[in-house]
Amino acid sequence: MAPAAPEPADAGVGVGIAPKRLVAQESVRTEPVGDPATVLAGTRFLITGGGAIAAYLAELLGEYGASGQLGVLDSQQAGEGFDGVLVLDGLTNLDEPLLPDVFPLLQRALATGPRWLLAAGARDAAGAADGMPGLFRTIAREYPQLTARFVEVDPAAAADVLARQLLNEVLTSSEAPVVYLRGDDRYVADLVPVELGALAAGGAGPAGDGVAEAAAIGLEPDSVIVLIGGARGITPWFARTLASASRCRIELVGRTPLPQGPEDPALAAAGDKQALVAALARQGLRNPAEIDRTAQRILAAREVNATIAELTELGGEVRYHTLDVRDTAATRHLLGRIHAEHGRLDGLVYAAGIIEDKLIAEKDPASFTRVFDTKVDGARGLLTALDELPAKPRFVVFFGSIAAAYGNRGQSDYAAANDALDTIGTRYAARTGVRTVTVHWGPWAPGAGHGGMVTAELSREYARRGIGLIDPEEGALALLRELAWADAAVTSVVYTASGW
Repeated sequence: MAPAAPEPADAGVGVGIAPKRLVAQESVRTEPVGDPATVLAGTRFLITGGGAIAAYLAELLGEYGASGQLGVLDSQQAGEGFDGVLVLDGLTNLDEPLLPDVFPLLQRALATGPRWLLAAGARDAAGAADGMPGLFRTIAREYPQLTARFVEVDPAAAADVLARQLLNEVLTSSEAPVVYLRGDDRYVADLVPVELGALAAGGAGPAGDGVAEAAAIGLEPDSVIVLIGGARGITPWFARTLASASRCRIELVGRTPLPQGPEDPALAAAGDKQALVAALARQGLRNPAEIDRTAQRILAAREVNATIAELTELGGEVRYHTLDVRDTAATRHLLGRIHAEHGRLDGLVYAAGIIEDKLIAEKDPASFTRVFDTKVDGARGLLTALDELPAKPRFVVFFGSIAAAYGNRGQSDYAAANDALDTIGTRYAARTGVRTVTVHWGPWAPGAGHGGMVTAELSREYARRGIGLIDPEEGALALLRELAWADAAVTSVVYTASGW
């Protein structure tokens, strides 16, 4: 028998495929409710917020042999070993969002091993509960033995009715981490495949070059598209598709500063990070952390420059602006200047964000806040800046994550932040009439010049778990088709190459 051929170096690295489109569809879901006297006898609950609802709930718990102790959102009591913690601040404290400030309380409560962790909120104009569903989807994945659930309720319901409904959720052994209570019905949302329809699948849409889609969106060479976080990662693929299909003007915005002059020839010869680290060491750098930061900065600048060159070759007019999107004043100034120079701003793609993955038990609350605020405060400031422009854009796209839709171990902050984008975008669409969609992407396959969302090592791990990767060109075309042919009433979709 001939010896087996050696395995290629990239064996196991997933090859990208066209993504599937999933949309959340709600349905009535009735689950068995346990006997309260049996389930609750002798248990202790901490209840924060909720006002009259909390008082009624504590009374109900007492009727069945349990105790309900009222507390406050920042209470250290959460770490005292309660059987259940019920966070109702999203029903009464509407002036400030729950996240990221509620995370330390939830973390302290989870560390004691409770049986129940529930939070309640309402879909309201203030957005007090933004991001909570995504967070609880991740809590449910990291603590599968726990009843972890976010309950969206009708704020117009009477306090005693809401208290009874929330008690029923405590007694319901359901795997759903997010439920919606409307009237007497209990809803759960499932992600189901939904095609774009005949126009996208045949006739005008199937050419594969994006030209028909760009025309349907209303893009032309004079159109102006701003992509924030758009010069690195997966976003350049969409920028490239836009440039190829419409030759429109593209304004890239990112945190990466570009060098003022040509790169040092000794460093320019280093083609990858390993070679770059060695070259920096030869130049006298000794601190490993400093070497790593410098190498990352150089590689990031190279990727930005490569994106600019690539878009220019495709015939697009492209500029790059360095900006920290958390600086609302700077964002407002930049968008105002772009609109003043061109007399228009046709579309905006928001893909900014950072990742600092850790399990909840190991998560520094400051890190949670940093990840959450970078994406969420940036988005809020961005929409405020758009409100100040003389005219509305044709569309706004938020790049979310499949972690928000399903939850993902180690990404509580990222899941919460991207879930918050969803509701922020939905409110913006309702308020302005602007076509707004949050696209929760599954992982993309690495592509030439752009690493996508995953490294080769992570690609191999996804392959081991049977998780498919999105082909970058197919992913970019999928977004263009979404904007061209989808129902504008759909403000949230998932695009993924496989299940999660």
